[in-house]
Amino acid sequence: MATNPKMKEKFGKFFKRNPKMQKSRPTPEVPTFKQNLQACRFVEAGQQLITREDRLFVLKQEGIGTKKKLLEEEEDSEAKLAKDYEDWLESVRRMLENSLSLKCTDEQEALREAVQAILQDEEQDKRWEVFDKKEQPPWRPRHCKKYHDALLERLVQSRMEETQLDSSVNLHSSVQNYIISKGKQLKEDLLKVMTWVSSCYPEQENVCQFYAMLYHQTFSAKLRGIAQYGLCDDDCFLLLHWVNYHYPSILNDVKIKEVIDHTKLDLLLPEEMIRPLERQFLTSKENEVSTWLHRALTREETSWKEGAFPEIRNQMYTCPLAIDVIECIHGSVTSAQEVLGDGTKAWSITCEMSNFLKEYKSFNDKVIKAKQKNTEAVLMANLSCITHFREYILKNADLVPESIKTDCLSLLTTMREGSHHYLTAYVHKDLKELYRRLGSNNWLKDSEGICEELLAKFGRHIQKFHNLDRKSCQELLGRLHKEFLAEYVRRMMKQKIRLADKEKQQKAAARLCKDSESIHACMTAAGSSMDWLKDILPQLAGLLKLQDPDSIKLELVNLLREYPDFSEHHISAWLRLKANLSASDLKRILKSIACSQDKLNEEQDLLQLSKSFFSTVRI
Repeated sequence: MATNPKMKEKFGKFFKRNPKMQKSRPTPEVPTFKQNLQACRFVEAGQQLITREDRLFVLKQEGIGTKKKLLEEEEDSEAKLAKDYEDWLESVRRMLENSLSLKCTDEQEALREAVQAILQDEEQDKRWEVFDKKEQPPWRPRHCKKYHDALLERLVQSRMEETQLDSSVNLHSSVQNYIISKGKQLKEDLLKVMTWVSSCYPEQENVCQFYAMLYHQTFSAKLRGIAQYGLCDDDCFLLLHWVNYHYPSILNDVKIKEVIDHTKLDLLLPEEMIRPLERQFLTSKENEVSTWLHRALTREETSWKEGAFPEIRNQMYTCPLAIDVIECIHGSVTSAQEVLGDGTKAWSITCEMSNFLKEYKSFNDKVIKAKQKNTEAVLMANLSCITHFREYILKNADLVPESIKTDCLSLLTTMREGSHHYLTAYVHKDLKELYRRLGSNNWLKDSEGICEELLAKFGRHIQKFHNLDRKSCQELLGRLHKEFLAEYVRRMMKQKIRLADKEKQQKAAARLCKDSESIHACMTAAGSSMDWLKDILPQLAGLLKLQDPDSIKLELVNLLREYPDFSEHHISAWLRLKANLSASDLKRILKSIACSQDKLNEEQDLLQLSKSFFSTVRI
């Protein structure tokens, strides 16, 4: 039979080195196949098998006729070679199965040998691909790489299946212990792959990613098996926590993330399984938060009904409600964000804060209507809570959706305004008789004395407000400052006096400026931060001093630019104090100002709306 040209070309080197085809010469003693196998020299043992395989099948091709005797003299046989291949593969298999149990460098070297031997045999498969099937050995192709991959897959599944439950972990559910033990095993084994196994493989094999994929698939299958059955709330919580937090944390471990691209891994649980679990978790968490908040508010309401006063600490009324509620809401939302792996999914829990504030407002309204002995103290304690809630919402905007934020801030503003009105109403009621003297002939004669008497009585009232926290006190006194000044201006606009000439107008202007200084000094010393209010009376006084109608128009335009709510009614009432201003001049001024006001409103900077003063002056 003629020699196959492909066989001759492929195995040509064999003829040159075969000792039976050349003259005998001394050769150094080399280890036998069995010796190499016993010493875990899998690459050398595998090469010996490949050499025998090459020799045997070349001789088979040449064995008829002239090479028949040579073939008969060969010690090797196809059956014996097949048996040695099985022994070799069994030894490699045992080594691969020990991959995640390496304890020393010798074992690590043996694994490296096994890996290289697998890759070497894979190359032999490729060499035989060019031949017809009938010319190939019956065991080719051996697909050692596929065998290797399947073996590692079975290894991973076995290790995850045989994981021991951790008796040291005190959990209420076997499901929770099951998930945690699998997760811990996964992390430990991946770290072993990083430390011991990865260096045994060529870099291009990317064995770390391969192991990560196997563990991911196995862990995913375990969790899917759990998720398809109904879970109690605690088990649902832990499952989601592992899917969205603990497992990603493992993949983002400093050592692991350097060699594993977690973006190439599928979802641990599919969306159709995740969504019902998320709904169950959120419903449970919302009910838990709602129940806790309702109980906390009920305790406060019960205490108020019993006539109890809020605790005074550091000379301030304090109420733990805000701190407790904020801790509950914040803890629940941040925990849910972690469990769900998405901050926006936890927003539904903040709806409970909006619901709570509605109940809290209802409670605050009851306190105001009841007018009990402890009403003022409870309202001041509530103002402190309102400040805490407002600051929390503004500082944690990322935790609260815009619609909920708007609702909550609106409720808090309404509560604050209601409490402020109750606390300030009595002050103004008690000052009513003194207010009546403003803008009168007596005021023109002795404005300083009237103003001092007013401020002295006002000062006695505001002493009690120093039991408020600093921020709440500042806000309340700022409101009082504004209301006090608004009442002052309103009384002047009632036109009890008529300033008939320039001299009287200048005298009244001087009185206004002097009173402005006294009022501002008193209010800021008490705690008001409304510094811009100091300019209002001097600016109004400036209108009284002006005699030329055109100059008055210009000054009014400046005032309108600064105070957009300075209306035509206010302007008319104030200018009527100037008895020497003719009705026709007043009409022309008002007409001119109306045109200017429309133009100014179009150009008005929205920031100026913060200087809203004259809208509180009711005439």
